[in-house]
Amino acid sequence: MDANELVGRLTCTVPEAGEALGIGRDAAYAAAGRGEIPTLRLGHRLVVPVPRLLELLGFQIADQSGHERQCDDPGSVS
Repeated sequence: MDANELVGRLTCTVPEAGEALGIGRDAAYAAAGRGEIPTLRLGHRLVVPVPRLLELLGFQIADQSGHERQCDDPGSVS
C-alpha cells in the first residue's frame, strides 16, 4: 500500500502504516510502541490516524477551513 491509497481514509492499521513507511509489520508495531508512529487505541484495536501519518510522510493536509498545512520538516520523523 502506498500513501496515496490512504488519502480519504480516517484510520489505517499499524501494518498498513508500516507498509506506507517502507518498514515491516514488527518494526511498525515497535515504532508505534515508541510513539514514532501516531496511534489511537479503540477498544482492543490500535489504529493509526491517516491525516497524522500523511503529515509524517510530508504530505500537505488541508485543515477544516480548506487551508493547507505543511510539515516544518517533511524528512524528520519524531
